[in-house]
This record gives sequence, structure tokens and C-alpha cells, in this order.
Amino acid sequence: DGDYSKPWGASFASGMNKLVGGSKGDAGLLGDVDAMDDLSKSSTPSIHLVCQPGNGGPVEDWINVEKLHNNAVAKSSSSDDTTSTTVVVNGALDKVRDGYYPAVFFPALAKTVDRFYKNFESVFFLKPISDKGLYGWLFRVYPEPWQVVLQTVKEKSNGSKYIEDTVVHTSEERPSFATAVGKMMEEAQKQQQQQQQQQQ
Repeated sequence: DGDYSKPWGASFASGMNKLVGGSKGDAGLLGDVDAMDDLSKSSTPSIHLVCQPGNGGPVEDWINVEKLHNNAVAKSSSSDDTTSTTVVVNGALDKVRDGYYPAVFFPALAKTVDRFYKNFESVFFLKPISDKGLYGWLFRVYPEPWQVVLQTVKEKSNGSKYIEDTVVHTSEERPSFATAVGKMMEEAQKQQQQQQQQQQ
């Protein structure tokens, strides 16, 4: 299938391009499907680099990422080409995988989750965590394990403050939000107890 999934405003943009664009029919409006390349005619790339699909734009971007990938895989399996790799940067894949977009309203997007987006491997991940008055990060650089990092405000002897980062948990599997917050709480309580003992 050489077609893109069209964002809801694509037909409007196409009509406005023809109306405003004069004899060439191209006013340069984003979302005009006529300005896009046909997927079935494109050559097979060794890598697709997709930057920030869907996040702040149409959800159809995420659907089109799967179409780009599947089109390249189909071409490479019918020729001697190597399989194409898809790399997504700032893709907000947590929104897609964790049900932020309800399947009842976004059925086409929901279908992509199990068959495509659950197969992605996070090679660099950095997400802030803040809950229960604690601050930290969920961090990973492939192939290293996942890390939960607690950030604590400390004070030097001269009264200046600084942030101390403490790795409170590592695991091969990505920890849930509840697990990450739990590990941060355990470490914060331990640090508080140590501080009380030092003051006695």
C-alpha cells in the first residue's frame, strides 16, 4: 500500500493549496497529501530516521511510521537488499503504548501498538519522575540496564546548595512508575535516617 494515513485536515489543505496556489496549485501548505511521495515508488533505505512523530501533530504520523517500515521490509524481502531499520527520536512512544489515545477513538493507532511499537528497544531514554515530593529520572543507554536516579538537594559547609544524583535501582526490564517512585522513597528515607543519626 503506497498510501499515507491522512491527518484530518489533509483534504482541506489540499483544497486550499489548489485554490490559493495559482496555476501550479501549490501554496506550500503542510498536510497536502499531493505534495508527498508515493511510498510504493520510493527506494529501500537502510535506515528510517523519524523525528517526533505524532507528538504535537496528527496521530496519523505514528501510523505512517509503521507503513514506512513495512514498505521497506516488503521491498527488502523481495530483493537482495538488507532489512531497513527504523529509528524514532522523541517519539513519545509511551503515549502510544500506554493507552493515552483510547482505542475506541483511535482504532487504527491502537492496532499499531502490539504489532509494531511494542517491538521497539529504547537505546536512549531519559524521563523525569516527580511524586511524593521527590525528584529524579528514569534513565537508560542501551545496552546498559535501566536506572532510577534520585535527585537530592544537599548543602555544603559554606551554605551553598547542590544536587546529588543517587542511582537507587537498576534492572534489565523497564521499571514501572510505581516501582521507580517506591525505590526513590526507600532511598530518601534511608538518607533521612542517616542525617538524623549524624545530628545526634
